[in-house]
Amino acid sequence: MTLFEQLKLFPKVDLHIDFLGSMTKETISKLTNSEMTREEIDDILDFDSLRDYDTSKNIAIKLLNSLENIKIAANDLIEKLKNDNLIYAEIFLNLNLFNKDLNRKEILKTLLKVFKESNIKINLVLEINSNLDKDTLYLNLELLYEYYNKGINGVYFKKEKQENLDSYKALFDKFLKDKIPYIVLLDSRLTNQNKEIYYNASRIIYNLIEKPDDNFLNIIRDQEIVLEIPITYQSYFNLYDNLSNHFIYLLYKENVKLAITTIDMTALDTDLLNEYCKLFNVFPFNLHDLVNINLGILNKLNVSDEVKNNLIVEFKEKANELF
Repeated sequence: MTLFEQLKLFPKVDLHIDFLGSMTKETISKLTNSEMTREEIDDILDFDSLRDYDTSKNIAIKLLNSLENIKIAANDLIEKLKNDNLIYAEIFLNLNLFNKDLNRKEILKTLLKVFKESNIKINLVLEINSNLDKDTLYLNLELLYEYYNKGINGVYFKKEKQENLDSYKALFDKFLKDKIPYIVLLDSRLTNQNKEIYYNASRIIYNLIEKPDDNFLNIIRDQEIVLEIPITYQSYFNLYDNLSNHFIYLLYKENVKLAITTIDMTALDTDLLNEYCKLFNVFPFNLHDLVNINLGILNKLNVSDEVKNNLIVEFKEKANELF
């Protein structure tokens, strides 16, 4: 068996799949849209690639304008995850981007029903932007709390501006008090004002080009915070001239908990198999390293102990078949 075949069969855990960035041409061909003519949709399908980041997101927003289309896209995504041998996935969902005529709760219920009927364990992460007005923010929070541990298992607080974090400190305090895990993006240097927000996160999407300093590493190790590394995303936006300059292998050797994620699967022309191939082609990772990385993730999942233990058993059984 070749290394590629082994990686293809490897049981996969993906903690960051953007629902709106995961719609393939095959899915688009099934969808109908009263605002787009058949010719316009055919033009989309004639593109050499759907990989332009903004274009693919805008296409998704236009096409997912009905609960039926959302259901079709969700079922197609599940089939892709099954084919890629995923045993667990977290789907990021930004309800604010959908058609305003659609009821947000109905969108959520539709997706949760489809995911529940699949034979993959899937949770939703609700994405809340820092630039929301107060009414929209509280509408999102109501849904988060209503469906927390009922299909939603966390919140991604996406800052539009670095300085917005301070004004939302009360929101993070609420998440901590209610024990709702949150995820944050680190794409600029930490300041004393917002360190506490990052150091209490369950996961940090690390989007800086320099290796974290020792103080940062010590804290996230002590707190067992998972660093989410989107390799293709970082290379797509030219954060690295050469991926071999990336510090991911050093972090692994320094016992940092890592999660390799896809983020926007079709928008960025990637999936977890692609990410794994990058790890093995550019860095000195091996299959045992991949097992360790994923076991570290599974042990930190925000799911019940029963689900966690079942996933660990399933993962070990499937991984052992490759050795």
